[in-house]
Amino acid sequence: MLDLLKSEVRLKLGVEIKNRGDCQLLSDAIMLDLGETLNYNTLRRLFNVDKKSEVKPSRNTLDVLSCFLGFRGYNQFSKQVLKYGVNGYQDEWYLILNSGDGNSILQYLEERRGHQNFTGLFIRSIRELILLKKIQTINLIFKSKNLGLERFSYSESVYVGNAIGILLRDFNLPSTDNIILLRNKRFVESVLSIFVDYSSLNSGYGSIILSAQKSSKYLSIHDRIFFKCLNYLRLYLMNERLENELDVDFMTFEGHPILVGRIAAIEILNCESDSFDRIRIFEKLHVRYAKEKVNRIEYFYEIKIVALILSDFELMEMLDSVHSESRVTQQYQISHNQLFCIVKLLTSIASQNQNETSKILSQIKPDLWVASYYEFFNLFYQIGLYHSANKVDEREKHRTLYLEISEKMNYEKFDENYLKNYFV
Repeated sequence: MLDLLKSEVRLKLGVEIKNRGDCQLLSDAIMLDLGETLNYNTLRRLFNVDKKSEVKPSRNTLDVLSCFLGFRGYNQFSKQVLKYGVNGYQDEWYLILNSGDGNSILQYLEERRGHQNFTGLFIRSIRELILLKKIQTINLIFKSKNLGLERFSYSESVYVGNAIGILLRDFNLPSTDNIILLRNKRFVESVLSIFVDYSSLNSGYGSIILSAQKSSKYLSIHDRIFFKCLNYLRLYLMNERLENELDVDFMTFEGHPILVGRIAAIEILNCESDSFDRIRIFEKLHVRYAKEKVNRIEYFYEIKIVALILSDFELMEMLDSVHSESRVTQQYQISHNQLFCIVKLLTSIASQNQNETSKILSQIKPDLWVASYYEFFNLFYQIGLYHSANKVDEREKHRTLYLEISEKMNYEKFDENYLKNYFV
């Protein structure tokens, strides 16, 4: 029965739960759905991410997971499965979903909008429709006003975007389907701009970026700039020639702080060899940031990414002062804070401050990294571990891990020389 419970949890989450990031995604989903907490270590043991652990789950854990699936507890889940079969209680949903009737599917979702577990049902439905290649139905759903998708909180939106977006990482849709989704503003806002997959800019997510370049006339100005920024980064990581400048001023552009920072970050990439200009751009962005009534850490998220890529330690040091002015107030900002820890790790190694390096290493928690940035974070984490290792076998272990991540992402920039010469 436990295996069935875990299988249903995987199905609802839409993720296999094979690593730390998946366990954190599930923990966040449970918190959003139920307001209950199951920590990473509990889930890691339960789903055998930790192969050495054989701890039997507590009754509370079983009850929380059963409630996550829409039951009152583990007893009800067990009785329902014994009475109707593994998926008997979901027969109606599967029949409607597989009927291919977009209007019936939409109506089913609209009728359940107010249910406690709607978020999970919505995610599973969209993921299933992607696998069935029912793109027009997805388009219909995301255009529905009755579903009120705009009522998702930001944290709920992050959960929805990550759970759906991760499927697109290794699932290449035809260009025509990509264009349908790109023309749906709500889908772009809810999925493509949330799960910004830096691990597959040259594969699954990258195909969407390329489709956006070809169909930019259908996009809003914000979406056009968003995808153009991502294409700039893709070209840079592939050691290809950058296109013309973005032709937009991040000081006056009205948009989310992350997008404003992304525009500034691309400007920094464009002046790669001129450290003076890079600092000038940073200082301009800081002027805008300082005008906010509530300081927004998001303005500098992409600047941290670019500082890591360029191994610009002067820029990293300037980010330190900005970060100290900001507070983590939302769940999604925890990952932002982890990115800063990686920045601090590399600056401490560059300054040969071993005490600081040891302190920062204890603060880095890979289970807090979001899935869309996991491999990207891990690449620079391995660079830090490689250069801080004292033993030859440790350095070799981290070199091997770095090369495995590099091969998976397939960016020409991140070769073995990049690893070995990062601090040169």
